[in-house]
Amino acid sequence: MSNASNKYALSALSAQKKLPDAVATCSYISAQQKSVDCAGNTMAVSLGVDFLLAVDSNGIVVTCGQNKYGQLGLGRRPALHLQVTQRAMPGSIDLNSVANQGTAIMVSAGLVHAACVTRNGSVYTWGRGSRGQLGVAPVGSQPTPQHAYSAFMGQSPAIMVACGHDHTLLLTAAGHMWGCGHNSYFQVGVQSMTNPDEINNSDISVFTMMPHARFDNGDGRTEIGFIAAGSQHSVAVGKHNGVLWTWGRDRHGTQLGHGNGQLDYCVQVPTALPRTTFGEDVVSAAAMSTSTMAVTASGVLWATGVSMYFALGLGALFQCHRFSRVGGHEHFGAGGVRSVACSISHTLIVAQDGSLWVCGNRESNCLGHYPMPYSFHVPVRIDPTCFHHEAIVVASTHLSRCVAVSASGGIYTWGSEPSGMYTGLCSAVATAHDLLPNIAYVPQRVAHIDSVGLWNYPLTEEEFLAFLMCTHLRLGARSLYSALPIEMLQSIRTSLAVPTATHMGRGLRNLLGI
Repeated sequence: MSNASNKYALSALSAQKKLPDAVATCSYISAQQKSVDCAGNTMAVSLGVDFLLAVDSNGIVVTCGQNKYGQLGLGRRPALHLQVTQRAMPGSIDLNSVANQGTAIMVSAGLVHAACVTRNGSVYTWGRGSRGQLGVAPVGSQPTPQHAYSAFMGQSPAIMVACGHDHTLLLTAAGHMWGCGHNSYFQVGVQSMTNPDEINNSDISVFTMMPHARFDNGDGRTEIGFIAAGSQHSVAVGKHNGVLWTWGRDRHGTQLGHGNGQLDYCVQVPTALPRTTFGEDVVSAAAMSTSTMAVTASGVLWATGVSMYFALGLGALFQCHRFSRVGGHEHFGAGGVRSVACSISHTLIVAQDGSLWVCGNRESNCLGHYPMPYSFHVPVRIDPTCFHHEAIVVASTHLSRCVAVSASGGIYTWGSEPSGMYTGLCSAVATAHDLLPNIAYVPQRVAHIDSVGLWNYPLTEEEFLAFLMCTHLRLGARSLYSALPIEMLQSIRTSLAVPTATHMGRGLRNLLGI
């Protein structure tokens, strides 16, 4: 990185080191774990269309939500050869999976597929793989994490992964990009460069390395330091030069930021934005179906694309063909912006000071305020009391729901569930503000990760006891709670082991032999 990028990376790392290690807060982690480069973004939590992924402080991947395509990574029930259809509370993925042996460093959710990177530089994928987005043979549904990339494949460990709608990108420590999946709009970016006239936009079913010369006019020296995947376009940031490249589908002629204005245009190869666009190094980016956002070295947020819902944060301007400045320290406080997550109707912005900001339209129920305003044309801070005045370290969003993680590991969700669907992402905690059972208008704390990596839920002791009464073999009972995940039962048992129990609690403990 340039001096500006190094300075920013160090300030971001310094800010994060002041926070408890409740979540894995860094995007890049070297194979030897000796150096960490937090380029303004974190990937401890990620939302798909109807499911959530997170990594706890012990490197365990946890999931909740819908599981139609195996996107929760739970495998199949051995006895019945069936797949769990949904899970309402966060729990670990398949305990027999190598991907879940306490080695995960980051996760990414696509539409209905998922990926994680482990400490040894491997990538595991699961969920829907019909377009080759899992990096293994195309498959309709893969409920168990599969080993899709190892360091020996590219002579370099993976350090980051990004899932788009139906494609997946990964970045190695050597600064090289690999891709797989749906490539109709050249978003995977691996087509041949030996014959410029050759058009290859078929699905890529295995991880394939992009030619080095894609990013440096043929000298093979440029290293990539950050990647992001939109629905049908992709983004990369130079590790040393802070240059931003975009390619893939430019649906409205706006989200790639090249200013061509041509509808449904395709950029077949990574194309660099002029350095004069930002005036300094770009350090991270985020992408959605209709927009791209970038964060520069001094913490300034930029946006390009189209949004009828004011999700660009550019006031009344809902469309721009080139990157426009949203704001920096003058709007978001000292240090400016740390990271950004965008959706078609709203955007979440995490500031360096731990505050969380939002802009967009209320149609998604994701503005985090009640009463609900019609829209926020520019970013507005979400009330810090919603997060018990804790600093927010990472946030993610997709369509109609949001999730944020606080410094102590608190998991907060808000937004709405799809019609007729319950995933536990928005309504695990009811409040007076929730007028409908599947909508949470303001952030609600649904779980947290404690110092030993266990997930605790906001249930009373009586509720814990009720669960045990339905599940413990000594009581001979069978109910719909009998299929509770083992980590939930372990959490219940831990909760009941405390010495400050009520008289009723002690009696049931004696009965249950705990």
